[in-house]
Amino acid sequence: MKITHAEVILTKIPVKRAHRMAIGTTNFQECVFLKLFTDDGLVGWGEAPHMVGHSIAGETQSTVALQLRERLVPAILRMDPMQIEACQLELERALPRNPRAKSAINIALYDLAGKRLNTPVYNLLGGIVRERIPLSWSIGMMPFDVAEDEAKRMVEKGFLILKIKVGRRDYPMEDVEMVHCVRKAVGDKIRLRADANQGYDVPTAIRVGRRVEESNIEFIEQPVARWDLDGLAEVRRNIHCKVMADESAKSPLEVFELIRRRAVDLISIYICDAGGLIAAKRMAAVAETGGLGCYIGGALEGPVAARACLHFGASTPNVSLGCETYGQFLLEEDLSVEPIGFDEGCLLVPTTAGLGGDLDLTKIKKYEVGRFEIHPT
Repeated sequence: MKITHAEVILTKIPVKRAHRMAIGTTNFQECVFLKLFTDDGLVGWGEAPHMVGHSIAGETQSTVALQLRERLVPAILRMDPMQIEACQLELERALPRNPRAKSAINIALYDLAGKRLNTPVYNLLGGIVRERIPLSWSIGMMPFDVAEDEAKRMVEKGFLILKIKVGRRDYPMEDVEMVHCVRKAVGDKIRLRADANQGYDVPTAIRVGRRVEESNIEFIEQPVARWDLDGLAEVRRNIHCKVMADESAKSPLEVFELIRRRAVDLISIYICDAGGLIAAKRMAAVAETGGLGCYIGGALEGPVAARACLHFGASTPNVSLGCETYGQFLLEEDLSVEPIGFDEGCLLVPTTAGLGGDLDLTKIKKYEVGRFEIHPT
């Protein structure tokens, strides 16, 4: 089996309500879908999603499409997609960094391998250890009464975990009040988390952390700047709830450094920011060695990347904190023929060959903003 050519499809889908956080506001999901074709008729799907218009590495929908066309897809044309490690090496030789563009290819390779072997992707990643992944709903920065109403509605819909966006540097006590209001609205049985997206300096993070602990939150995520690992460690030493790294944990090496400095208790792993499933598994392995718990972060994934996240979580024992792949609930429309199953606060791991689930080509066409093919030269 050889990769013969590829197709890249760009889509732009509005969200049902603006999602505001410390690093920006999301009004649209901007995706790059990749289709890899083989000489025996199989097609593998990959995806690189974007929320606030860019990634932490500075990638955008346009840059991902450009690098796929000019550097990355040409590097693996005519290769055997079953040789995933060899393909990954070629991607690294072709272009440094650019993890989201590489993740689209890596996801598509796993989809092809699963379809070729007629097995779910989780069996290519070590086998299944859990059949469902708890799903967290993210409440953006918004008026308190709106947040309370949304929290109640999502609990009624079946969500058992809520994560509240905080990080108002100039008005941090509003974050404290927001968390208190949501806790009061949903009661004590719902699991609450807070995410500052690098919004605070160290003294503010400690002050806010101590106050939101009163609302029995499980952790506070990325309270200070991604580069301030000493600051993360200082926050961790001075509050009782756990501290999670997100923007500070984008590679196995960064995870190792967090462990070395005893900076955090937990990490959030994004398969798209890691460079794909293969890199996400490596990050989780390093985290496990250092005693860190893992969570699957969300970049407003569409139906392809969301399923890839579930296969990763299903096959990785220490990814025990759930996931944030709630795109099908926040986007104006889900592009799947059938949405991912949701039951008792959990997403159900797909069990059919490859990533599982088909995309609705009619829906894709509705939101398409660009398309091109890549052939051998």
